[in-house]
Amino acid sequence: MDVIQYIGSIGGIAGVLAFCMFLVYRQDRKYTEERLTKLLEEDQTTRADNTKVLSELITWLRARNGSSR
Repeated sequence: MDVIQYIGSIGGIAGVLAFCMFLVYRQDRKYTEERLTKLLEEDQTTRADNTKVLSELITWLRARNGSSR
């Protein structure tokens, strides 16, 4: 509370609003970074699973078609 009073004494209501906006921005940025990190982890897991399935499909198709590659 002392910080808000100090900012208010220096910059008036504009300083208090700017400080509040900064705090909201900082909190939103942390939330966005956490969401993005979670999304990237899920994407990597999905890519690994898809790669595994495609490799198995290629192996199965080669065996079925008699390809020696």
